[in-house]
Amino acid sequence: MKTIAIAFFALFSFSLIAQVERIESSKLDSLIWKKINAYRISKGAEPFIVFEDSLMRDFCTRVAYRNFEKKIPTHSDSVGYWSNAECLFRFSATGSSATEPIKQINNRDLEFIAERTVQSWIHSPTHERAISRPEYNIATVVSIISIDHKNGTILFDATFHALDKDHTTFNGYICSVPKKGIR
Repeated sequence: MKTIAIAFFALFSFSLIAQVERIESSKLDSLIWKKINAYRISKGAEPFIVFEDSLMRDFCTRVAYRNFEKKIPTHSDSVGYWSNAECLFRFSATGSSATEPIKQINNRDLEFIAERTVQSWIHSPTHERAISRPEYNIATVVSIISIDHKNGTILFDATFHALDKDHTTFNGYICSVPKKGIR
């Protein structure tokens, strides 16, 4: 009887855990970054020359993780120490409005969510300025997706940070630019 109870508990626990899928995709982060670059070029600004993957990305990741656990995401109070600009985007859906986005993500079609993210930033004057400002030429993006298959919900957060390669931040951080340009 004890063995059956343990087996039942293990199976039940696994089924509860398996219902929520968390996705962190560098492919999606890169796709958002590339879409921002396409927008920058359409505005006459140079594309970002570096997808920053060092200290600014670490900071961006901390902000993304912190916000993902919050009901309402909030901007960091440390912009200026690790970056010069910050953009946040959240998308959530439940029930029938979540069906298509979940289907696309399950099929690894990330184009729609990258486009939705960048369009949201373009339609916000302060975010648009942050992604298109010509003196920002280094940037990073961190995104997190959570799909609750049991309840039919999706939550997506994207966090963007940019840096002016010619100026340091308040704490002296500056990103080295490789000679070959875009990564």
